[in-house]
Amino acid sequence: TLAAHQLPFSQGWTRYFVTAAKTPPTYNATLITSTPRTSMEQPLHVSEAIQPIQQEEIDLLDILVTLAENIKLLILGPLLVGICALGIAYIVPQTFESTAVLKAEQAIASLMTTAAVLNPVAAELGLTQEESPEEARRRLREQIKVAVGRNDKLLTLTVSAPTPHQAQSIADALLRETYLQSRPKASELARLEVQLKGAEARIKNAEDAAGALLKRMELSGAAGGAELARGYGELLTVAAAAQKQVAELQILLDGVTDAQLVQAPTLPQKASKPKKGLIAIGATLAAGLALMLFVFVRQAVRGAAKDADAASKLARIRRALALR
Repeated sequence: TLAAHQLPFSQGWTRYFVTAAKTPPTYNATLITSTPRTSMEQPLHVSEAIQPIQQEEIDLLDILVTLAENIKLLILGPLLVGICALGIAYIVPQTFESTAVLKAEQAIASLMTTAAVLNPVAAELGLTQEESPEEARRRLREQIKVAVGRNDKLLTLTVSAPTPHQAQSIADALLRETYLQSRPKASELARLEVQLKGAEARIKNAEDAAGALLKRMELSGAAGGAELARGYGELLTVAAAAQKQVAELQILLDGVTDAQLVQAPTLPQKASKPKKGLIAIGATLAAGLALMLFVFVRQAVRGAAKDADAASKLARIRRALALR
């Protein structure tokens, strides 16, 4: 506040002196808080606020509604497909399998699928009357499966044919021809016979020498008994090895025979193919999955048609496909 005082001054003039009475000023302060901002930052406006992100989530209730609306299609469709597949399985030609088992090595298994065995079998069965020998052999090879066990060394022969008796007949013919072809030929036969005679001679010589040595042991008593006993044992070892060789050579000379046959070719009672039950079940499951996929895709397309952006994309897809 200012206070004015009128004081007398010389020559009648009046001068006013102003005295300033200073009092502490009062300020109305408003606390303003703000974040530091550089000169490059622009002020934020309310209209530019970040909008919440919308996420599409699969609702379990929507899935149940879709399944309920298409329950007849999802049940009757797969059942109809399964019945049709079962009917087709009865129309498809059946296949029967005959199985034989014998003791043989991998060489005999390979022999069964060679032309030396298959050509005579195809001619015996009359397969070469309607087609060439090569084609008959190829078809016959496709009907044969041969496997040798890794542990038991048993050869399993499996023959497939449209009828049970035909499958068994082919298996019998294959075994007979395999027996014949497994026997050694002329040159091989002569060589094996020479080896057999040599092994038999070694057995006889070892047995004669062992017998003579045994008599000496009886006559000499304890004198020199240890050396004679050792020699007698060596002669017995030689005789045993020769006997083993004779047995092996005899097998090679005889080839494969019925003596090695563990199981004769069987006469199948039921068809091995087609598997009617598996075909019907597989077709039913596949149809169910396909129809379920179709239902959900159709529902998704219908939902997308309600959205303007999605509807325009669908229209572009239809136009592109129509142009093609």
